[in-house]
Amino acid sequence: MTEQTMQAVVLEQVGGPENLAFQSVAKPVLADPGHVLVNVKACGVAYRDIIERRGGHPMMRTPIIQGHEFSGEVVQIGSAVRRWRVGDRVINRYTDSCGACDECVGGDERRCVQLTQMYGLVTNGGYAEYCAVHERGLERLYQGISYEEGACIMSAVSVAYHNVVNRIAVRPGETVLLTGASGGVGNAALQCIKLRGARVLAVTSSEAKVEKLKALGADEVIVNDGSSIHRAVRAMSPQGVDAAVDCVGSSTLGSVLKSMKRIGRVAVIGTINPEPLKLNLGTLVVNGLTVKGSDGNTRAAMREAMTLVTDGKITVHIDRTLPLQSAAEAHRLLESRSAMGRIVLVP
Repeated sequence: MTEQTMQAVVLEQVGGPENLAFQSVAKPVLADPGHVLVNVKACGVAYRDIIERRGGHPMMRTPIIQGHEFSGEVVQIGSAVRRWRVGDRVINRYTDSCGACDECVGGDERRCVQLTQMYGLVTNGGYAEYCAVHERGLERLYQGISYEEGACIMSAVSVAYHNVVNRIAVRPGETVLLTGASGGVGNAALQCIKLRGARVLAVTSSEAKVEKLKALGADEVIVNDGSSIHRAVRAMSPQGVDAAVDCVGSSTLGSVLKSMKRIGRVAVIGTINPEPLKLNLGTLVVNGLTVKGSDGNTRAAMREAMTLVTDGKITVHIDRTLPLQSAAEAHRLLESRSAMGRIVLVP
């Protein structure tokens, strides 16, 4: 390699994990004065990466460097950058924002009408030694949080926190159903629900993960493929549950809705199974259910989540770290449901 090249994993075309090619590519050049060059220290691998690699997102472009959740150190800044300095420890947000439209000025940059970058999807992401990021696509990584943990903050810990606390506002004494509990988001959501003083019924498809989930704080663990969760829930909580966090998607949501008390609240985070869902609207209408799709997170949620991590109230669960060249192996492990928590790639 030369100073103008770097190592990266490039998805040549959508399909199987064998399409992830470890190779030498051109190092990013800061052509935009508002961009920052980040030396990637760690990159989380999420099931979202699997879905996008398979071609499950209509905006996916190839060839591309995947990786929508990474941490690193600022090594170069564009001439217009004001938020960052060389040496800063950072984590990325999933998108950039303009900072000037009504939505940004109004305080919710997630609704920015001029988004141009979605890392790992339409813009090269963190499966690489370096990544060029818009200055508004970054957040400061708190001291006391390792780079490996930092690579799980944005898309795992803070998404879980934001949905549990802000979207469905879990309250003390409630009973909450959690599907996909053994994944990166699920692990964090379980801890967030317990911090809110609620009872957790955690769902996993693997008997081998039962004791690990109980160690994390699950009050009850349901081993289920997703289609009959409600039967197990009703046996444990005959009146149903107050709230639910669904980290799986269409294969579980129907049964989750049948598990709810009247006026229950559901946050839908995961889309592991992208199949269309047949939904009986009567279930929603008669029971007055509120179903909210995850809207990701906010900067505030990211900061609050990092505070909980530094205070030792939430543990970032990393199944294992792998070298960058093992990205395909990481994808296979996730597809086989062999991981408990996040897998992290380390360049």
